Amino acid sequence: MKVYRLFIVEDHPITRQTLCEFLERVPDLTVVGTAASAEEALKQLGDSVKYDLLLVDVSLPAMSGIEFVGEVRKIAPDSRCVMLSGHDDITYVNRALAAGARGYLLKGNPDELVVGIREVMAGRTFFSADLAAKLDKNVESFSSTSR
Repeated sequence: MKVYRLFIVEDHPITRQTLCEFLERVPDLTVVGTAASAEEALKQLGDSVKYDLLLVDVSLPAMSGIEFVGEVRKIAPDSRCVMLSGHDDITYVNRALAAGARGYLLKGNPDELVVGIREVMAGRTFFSADLAAKLDKNVESFSSTSR
């Protein structure tokens, strides 16, 4: 069984610890590093931390998670990045995708988190179900107004 190496960037210590503990219980996932800020993550990743996927909080101090993903993608264009957020505003999703994120998950659904990580590792894009419904409505709205 392939084990995917995750690196978590989350500024809230309790959330970061809980994510680590939860993800370490999933047989095909392992956490290889964590950082409390984008700057700390960039330093650690520059020190040759080997990872398969970055799980990144959208709202980080100083440099946002979205800006961080953009920086990572400049350095390592093939990096797989998944945003983790409490923001369900489509504007954040669009900005994250433009920066190079391959998934956007809302905090609060552990099963969806694992599915999302696996989907992105399989080369697909993944959104939380609530966001996917909003994105579908946006596309429908755009389609009907562009006729």
